[in-house]
Amino acid sequence: MLILFLNKTDTEWVKRIEALKSSYPHIQFEGYFSTPSARSLIKDAEIVITARLSNEEIMSSKIRWIIVPMAGVNALDWEAIRSKKITVSNCHANASAVAERAFALALALLGRIVEFDRDLRYGIWHGYSVGSPEEDQWSSLRGKTVCIVGMGHIGEELSKLLQPFGCNVIGVRRSAPKEPSTITSDLDWAVEQSEVVFITLPLTKETRNLFDFNRLQKMKGKYLINVSRGDIVDEEALFEVLRDGTLAGAAIDTWYLYPRNNNEVILPSKYAFNTLENVVLSPHVGGFTQHGTFGLMNETFQILERYLKTGEMTNRVDPEQEY
Repeated sequence: MLILFLNKTDTEWVKRIEALKSSYPHIQFEGYFSTPSARSLIKDAEIVITARLSNEEIMSSKIRWIIVPMAGVNALDWEAIRSKKITVSNCHANASAVAERAFALALALLGRIVEFDRDLRYGIWHGYSVGSPEEDQWSSLRGKTVCIVGMGHIGEELSKLLQPFGCNVIGVRRSAPKEPSTITSDLDWAVEQSEVVFITLPLTKETRNLFDFNRLQKMKGKYLINVSRGDIVDEEALFEVLRDGTLAGAAIDTWYLYPRNNNEVILPSKYAFNTLENVVLSPHVGGFTQHGTFGLMNETFQILERYLKTGEMTNRVDPEQEY
C-alpha cells in the first residue's frame, strides 16, 4: 500500500513519517520529502494526504481515502469523489486559533485599531488629544448581540471567547429548528437581531454567495467578520455595501484572489477593499500559529495511525454536504 503525502512536510512531519516507516515496514510512504515528482505517484496511491485534488487526478487513481490536514475541503473535486465512493477525512485542531483570530479581528475592527495606528504613523491624531470629536469614537464589543453563522468547531470556540464580554450570542446551525432561539437555522432572523456577524462556515454549493447583495443590504450599521472562505460572501456586493456605508465595517481573513507563489505581489480582490477605511484586511492566517499548525499535523497522524492499527476511518466528511 502506498500512502502519499502531498502537503508541505517540514522537519517535524518527516520525523513522524519516518517513525511510521519503522512501525509499518510493509507500507510505502512517499511525498515531496522523498521525490520532487510526488504528484506523479497519485495514480498508485491508496491513501493521500492533501487539500487539493483535481477531477482527472482522482478519476485516474485507485485512491480509497483522502485525509485533508486542515478543515477546508472545498479544493477537492467532490463530483469525482462521490463517483468513486472515496472516503474523505479532515482536521479541526486549529479551530481555537481561528476563533481567536476572529475575535481579535472583531476587536480591531470595532476598536478602529488599524485605522488609528495608520494615521498616527503620519502624525494624524484622533480622540482626546484633538478635542474629542464624536466621529473619533470607537465601538466596544461588550454587551453586543453577536451572530455566529456556523456553529461547528470554530463557532463553538468563538462563543466561549465572547462570553466574558457579556455578548448575547445567537448561533446559526443548519440542523437547528427554524424558531427564533439562541441556536437557530433562521439566518435572516439571526442577522437581523445582531450587531456583529461572524462567518465560520465551510464553503459548499449551498453556502457559496450565501451573503448576497440582498442579504448584505439588510445589514445596515452592522459589522461583518469572515474567517471561513471568501466566496461565501458575494465579492462585488460586499465592496459596494462597505463603500456606501451600509455595513459599518468588515474584517476579512479569507479572500477572492491569492498569490500563485511566494514572489507574487497581488491584492486580495479585483475590488479596491484596500482603499476603504472601514475594512481590516488579514491574509488568510486564521489558523497559522505554531500551536495551530502542530495541532493539525498531530491530528492528521492520529487519524492515519488509528486506521493503520484498527482499520477505522475517523473524522469523516459527509460527501453530500461536503463538510
